[in-house]
Formats: sequence, structure tokens, C-alpha cells
Amino acid sequence: MLALRAFFVAVLTLFSVTALAGSNLRIEYGKPMDDIEAELKQDLLQSGVVDSVTHLINDYFDLPETLIFYFGGDDGPMFDGQTNRISTPLEFVAEVKERFINADYEETGVTPEQATHDALMHTLFHEFAHAVISIYALPVLGKEEDAADALATVLLIEFYDNGQEIALSAADLFNMESGDRNELGDEDFWDEHSLDEQRYFTTLCHVYGSDPEKYGYILEEGQLSEDRADMCIDEYSTVSQSWIELLKPHIKAEKRKEFEG
Repeated sequence: MLALRAFFVAVLTLFSVTALAGSNLRIEYGKPMDDIEAELKQDLLQSGVVDSVTHLINDYFDLPETLIFYFGGDDGPMFDGQTNRISTPLEFVAEVKERFINADYEETGVTPEQATHDALMHTLFHEFAHAVISIYALPVLGKEEDAADALATVLLIEFYDNGQEIALSAADLFNMESGDRNELGDEDFWDEHSLDEQRYFTTLCHVYGSDPEKYGYILEEGQLSEDRADMCIDEYSTVSQSWIELLKPHIKAEKRKEFEG
């Protein structure tokens, strides 16, 4: 049984490399520091999250230079413009999963494991947003972190059948992280990120705005005010179309019509 598991993980690892052969996308895994990280790496390989994210990028985006997705180390999640590397520590994945477990997230109908995979997908697309801004020298009006959140949500909603549900798990993670402090200090306002509460409500807004009929319960449950919800419809349309227009010149020629929707 153990030999079979080892073979399965080896095949998954090989599949990731083989599927991206000939592209400018690379996936690298650092050596696990202990048994916990080894188990996290195996879960990540079996989840299909990394394959799903990188295959979408490889299918649509014309990358002029190598972009690396690295899993391991201590720094991140972050994009390094000097090395074109998106780094995600395995410890980060463990911390996210622990948050969902401690919040009894299964009561929402989504398991902590699935919610962790959802939040990780949003995170990877968020860091990919920083990468495309750097690689394509895209203009950003406003905070780059907000723009990256928006693109992550747009890619999930527009290209995944359950993209809104994935984004909602990520929003819930922002909400959980907002509980890490008891009061706001100057450092919370000078940080490059918006407040976790703002990231939570903005993601809710974009999910609602993408399909107000299906996600009307967000308004009914009081998670957004009626006035704000009305604005979310136009806001999501503007954000999604703006990103599509910015990225269109960098989409593979045969995929541009499909990318534009």
C-alpha cells in the first residue's frame, strides 16, 4: 500500500512537469523539512489545485519569460519580480487548513480540506496577478494588492464552473484573519493590503455582482447592504472587463475570443 502511494505521488509529480513541457511555466517543490511538510506536499499533489491553476495559465497566457511556482521555504506567499518566482510555503497551507478546522467550517457544507484548496487557488491567482503586472508592465490605478485580489476572483468566476464558491471560501479566510487583532493600529492602515475586513466584503461584492440572482442570499443575510449590493453588479462588470482588456494582448492568439467571453 505504501509503495502504491509513493508511486501515485511520483506519477502526479511527473504529470505536472510533463503537462507543462515546452511552456514557460515551471513547478518546483522544495524538500520537505519534516513528516508534516511531506504529508502536506503529498496532499497538494493529490488535490490537483496546482495543476488546475497552472494549466489555465498555460492554456491562455503567452508568457514571454519563465514563471516559476515554488512550494516550500519560509517566505510567502509572494511574487519575486527579480526571479519571476511565486513562492508558497507549505506551512502557509497548514495554517490555512488549521483556521478552517478551528472555525468548524464543515458546518457550512464545505470541508476544511476543500476550503483550504479553494483559498490556495485564490492565493495562487493573486500572486499570478502580481506576476503579470510585472512581466507585461501593466498599468495599475489604485493599490496593486486590491487589483491582484480582483483578478484572482475574476479568473475563478469566469473560468471555473464553481468559481464563485471557491472565491467565497477565500473571502471567509479573509474574515477569519481579521480576528487576529483586537484593535486597529497605524500599521494596519499603512500596509499595502486593504484591511482583511475590506478584502472579505469586496470579494463578497464581486461574487454577488457576478450573479445577483444566484447569490441573492448574501444580501438577504445582511452580509452586504442593499445600496452596496446594487453597486456590486456594475463594479464586477467594470473590474472583469477592465482586466480582460488589459490582458487581451497577452493571451494566446487562438484563445483570445474565448478569453473575451
